Amino acid sequence: MQLLPSPEHGRFLAVVLLAIALALAYLFGVHWWFTARHIEIGSQISDLREQELKFREKAAERPALEQQLAEVQQFELSSPAFLPEADFESAAAGLTQRLKQVVATHATDPTRCQVIMNQYSHANDPERFERVTIKVRLRCDLEPFAGILYDLEGASPFLFVDDLQIFRQQGYVQPGQNKISTYLDIRFDLYGYIRKRVGSADKTDKSKGRDAS
Repeated sequence: MQLLPSPEHGRFLAVVLLAIALALAYLFGVHWWFTARHIEIGSQISDLREQELKFREKAAERPALEQQLAEVQQFELSSPAFLPEADFESAAAGLTQRLKQVVATHATDPTRCQVIMNQYSHANDPERFERVTIKVRLRCDLEPFAGILYDLEGASPFLFVDDLQIFRQQGYVQPGQNKISTYLDIRFDLYGYIRKRVGSADKTDKSKGRDAS
């Protein structure tokens, strides 16, 4: 009884077994690697296509966004909330002139209500738009000052009063009277905004003042 195959059959069997081994190696090695790589690449392509679609959708919104931005910019240019001047010095001078006009309107007796001092002041804290501030000192009675305050804060362009301080002071003996007159020493910051947007260079500005009578 022959247990081992003949040499011819042995060689054939070895070749068949080698072919099977190579096929299994390719199937579980090379082919699996290529298949996994193809799946990974396909997933990346799918993600890229989704991202491209989102970018296209965002790009399609650009004309509408540009239109909205133009409308906002046009609104800012035509808004009565801003001071009409384009730079700080001009705006501060205009603000001072407006203050004097309002005071003159309510001062029935100029000796009892007048601007004693005003100074220009740059803002230390950065804001979106440039703030124009004048530091004001008035000598005035309460009744006309109430009208002054109302006109300043209630008109256009928008103005704001901050850091209001009121002190009662003794004055002098008025001619023909025996009593000493008193008046209010009023100090406050009056400010508004110009359309100039604050940049990085403006953040380093230092406060400076200029006396104006």
